[in-house]
Amino acid sequence: MLNGHGDDLHDYPDIRINFSSNVYTHFDHTSLFAHLTQMLPRVTSYPQPTPVSLEHALAVHLDLKPDEVMVTNGATEAIYLIAQTYAGSHSAILQPTFSEYEDACILHRHECHHCLDLVHATSFLSPSSIVWICNPNNPTGQVMDKSTLLHAIISHPSLIFVLDASYAPFTSQPVLSASETVHLPNVLMLHSMTKTYAVPGLRLGYLTASPSLLASVRRQRMPWSVNQPAQDAGLYLLAHSSDYRLDVQALMRERQRVADALSAMPYIDVMPSDTHILLCRLRRACASSLKSYLAVHHAILIRDASNFRSLDASFFRIAVQTREENDMLLRAISDYFQKVMH
Repeated sequence: MLNGHGDDLHDYPDIRINFSSNVYTHFDHTSLFAHLTQMLPRVTSYPQPTPVSLEHALAVHLDLKPDEVMVTNGATEAIYLIAQTYAGSHSAILQPTFSEYEDACILHRHECHHCLDLVHATSFLSPSSIVWICNPNNPTGQVMDKSTLLHAIISHPSLIFVLDASYAPFTSQPVLSASETVHLPNVLMLHSMTKTYAVPGLRLGYLTASPSLLASVRRQRMPWSVNQPAQDAGLYLLAHSSDYRLDVQALMRERQRVADALSAMPYIDVMPSDTHILLCRLRRACASSLKSYLAVHHAILIRDASNFRSLDASFFRIAVQTREENDMLLRAISDYFQKVMH
């Protein structure tokens, strides 16, 4: 991997609260776990080579056609399959963002161009080039204006737009939906059941696109990439999606409360966000120092964001959780300033 990932909980065995992952961790999975326990005997047989049952269930859930949906082993597999499908292309990647776009493009011999805005990304590319956009974005949490993005897509029909909508459930801002983009011939949209249902260990993602565009990606897919427990979980989660409804407005209010509290502290700048993700900059310290202090002294894990392209060692990222947990984080950061910075 070019830059690696931020959720390194596996390296910190004594963490009590994990803010380093962008997953909201407070759904009750008791019934899902019971269901998967009942389904465990199915691991003694091969799963469907391609997860067609889950694709059909998703199509019904999204009011799409089955050939407009492709289930993958997490959204990450979809990223690599797209890069493989268009191997050797030019790719414009809006930065800062998730490193896997660049990793996948390098693996499949793309010429990468790193851009800070959509105008730059679409101004110099040759036909059949790819534009990678995380919207809402990781690590900034910001949402691109829907009409601006749609205008760019329609105005550049020869470009393929890869829209990563993994964080769409975590914003109240208008974003393009699967039902809107499957009718556009140049959009591949990524989705993450990992994020929506807080099951990152199961690796469940999917692509939506027009059937002709999606067919070219399907040809790159390996058989059995989505295992049986993941398929069983996906079907269960869709059937019980009402149990996983998130109060987005309440989450956004809590995000703003945390952002305001952090902004009131010395030495911290908080970037504007439209989601539960907050990107912050320390004025007089390295994020690695804060991360280490919080982990050792408070059993709290944050994301050192210095390995995002265009960010430096002063940046860290959190994803807000419950009010109680967020207050513990705020007290811990204040403790760091009092004991380390003074």
